[in-house]
Amino acid sequence: MPMTFELWATLIVFGLVLLAMFQEKIAPDTVMICGLILLVGMGVISVNDGLSGFSNASVITIGAMYVIGAGLQSTGAMDSISHLLLGRPDNNTSLIRILAPISLLSAFMNNTPIVAFFLPVFVQLAKRLRISPSRLLIPLSYATILGGCCTLVGTSTNLVVDGFLRQKGMAPMSMFELAWVGVPIAIVGVIYLTTIGKRLLPDREDLLEHLETHRREYVIEMIVREGCPLVGKSVREAGLRDLPGLYLFRIEHQGSTLSPVAPSDKIELHDILSFSGIASTVVDLQKIRGLQPIEHREYSAPPDSAEVAVSLDSLEGLPPLEVEKVAAPRTGRLLSEVVISMTSPLVGVSIKDANFRSHYNASILAVHRSGEKLEQKIGKIELQVGDTLLVDADEDFLRRWRHSPDFVLVSGVDDSAPVAHERAWIALAIFACVLVSMSITSFFPGLKILDRLFPETFNPASLKRFADFLNPVTMSITGAVLMILTGCIKSSDGHRSIQMSVILLVGAALGMSTALEKSKADLWLASSIQHMFQGSSPIVMLAIIYFLTFLLSEFLSNNATAAMMASLSLAIAQQMNVDPRPFMIAVAVASSCAFATPIGYQTNLMVLGPGGYRFIDYIKVGLPLNFICMIIAVTLIPWFWPF
Repeated sequence: MPMTFELWATLIVFGLVLLAMFQEKIAPDTVMICGLILLVGMGVISVNDGLSGFSNASVITIGAMYVIGAGLQSTGAMDSISHLLLGRPDNNTSLIRILAPISLLSAFMNNTPIVAFFLPVFVQLAKRLRISPSRLLIPLSYATILGGCCTLVGTSTNLVVDGFLRQKGMAPMSMFELAWVGVPIAIVGVIYLTTIGKRLLPDREDLLEHLETHRREYVIEMIVREGCPLVGKSVREAGLRDLPGLYLFRIEHQGSTLSPVAPSDKIELHDILSFSGIASTVVDLQKIRGLQPIEHREYSAPPDSAEVAVSLDSLEGLPPLEVEKVAAPRTGRLLSEVVISMTSPLVGVSIKDANFRSHYNASILAVHRSGEKLEQKIGKIELQVGDTLLVDADEDFLRRWRHSPDFVLVSGVDDSAPVAHERAWIALAIFACVLVSMSITSFFPGLKILDRLFPETFNPASLKRFADFLNPVTMSITGAVLMILTGCIKSSDGHRSIQMSVILLVGAALGMSTALEKSKADLWLASSIQHMFQGSSPIVMLAIIYFLTFLLSEFLSNNATAAMMASLSLAIAQQMNVDPRPFMIAVAVASSCAFATPIGYQTNLMVLGPGGYRFIDYIKVGLPLNFICMIIAVTLIPWFWPF
């Protein structure tokens, strides 16, 4: 193959991009975009080809799934799904308990939306377990890749190889044909991630640095209301015993006080639970359905009639001595932290006498005092200079009081919007419809049986229109729009939920992959390696094809690699006069099992930023996994698919 300018230019730019990403002095998305601009500027690809990656179905699906995930989170539905699949993990929970359901799910659903959905779940899980997200996010990505190897619809690369087989007149793959090699790979791969791989994972303590250096412990009182899932459970069963960063130190129950709290103590309706914890865990606490913070008021001046009705209703069943405590459902759009200044009128005033709501249009939920553990009832705390208050406020609170002499500091708390539990069923229904539609599309080859059973109703054209309508892009966008239209998430919050660094990184990477194809750099590399190993036995050639496929998949589009290597493998099989199917199975598995670089698979790119990973992390954890999968595949494929 002649060495053209385009080929040389592509190889050089690609090498520079890999070197820059390895050195990690510049953000990965910036590096990738710069490489893409260079290739367009040198004429290797056109502007349209360079930008084609940003209109790719996967990129659009990723963005839409971020919005759907945010809608599930803002309604509390994500906690229900997480609990259903992952249980209630703690520091003693095995990593395999978390990864196994993810792998199983990815066997029947495209892994890109799975990672987009579970990414915030795993970040919250890491926060809850007081570990760095870097300990969980690479395993999340790898587990979805491993699960995708088990079925025909697990990943798009399997469908690419299946399409090639159909095009060449060979027997197509059955739904579970790949399971003979895919299931052993998934099992061994998950075991590796939970043992050896776990030790190789980085522990990015810098991701927890802000949390560790700003450990303001607040005291907050919560009242158990109707519909709370904790009612009737013991403290241990409710998961409140050993919450990282949160401590339940008192329960007020039917006029009596339980302190200290025992794991076997029951939680009942209208109980008042007193916690101390850091801001992030207080945020998580207020997202539990039916668990509402208490507002402390002084009733010397009678409130208006509507307020009296609400107060009396909320106090039903409470002891008469606790009339100053009123359930205060979240009304603001965020939580804010304010530090009381020396000139503040709040100094020396108790919380229940502060009249905070009428003056600041916000309510005090919790208080922190440096160097002192506050376990007395919050309403009786007299505020001092330097006290930090956690307040429920509207979106305009920061602007109005940031420069007020009443406070030294006013700042918002991330991810603290109130949870719309009443819309959780809507969010779950939308997500279920999106999930089912994606699964139906994945099973489209199997749907063709409908035109045989019901020829008058179904035909190939109508089935194709049906599948086109239910494709992942259309359904994910529809789901995202419905999340906004039904009020599960505000439009502005939906926009903010999309991680643009991931979108730019994946889009630019796909554009660079196009350059590798257009310049014939991929064919040059494949043919060069093939020429080096001419005359080898079928087993050796199978290993070479697998190695070459996963090597190219680390730098090229997986689908492009699968298509290119399927064609090359067929030519090699014909030349060696052997059955090409073992080679095709190897290509299907190897093109998915790309673990050693962040650009090897889209899900690897998606966890790069949130996990704070470096290029070397993928090599350390992923390269051994690459060779483990290769050994298993090369050993099993000849058994089930003889040459």
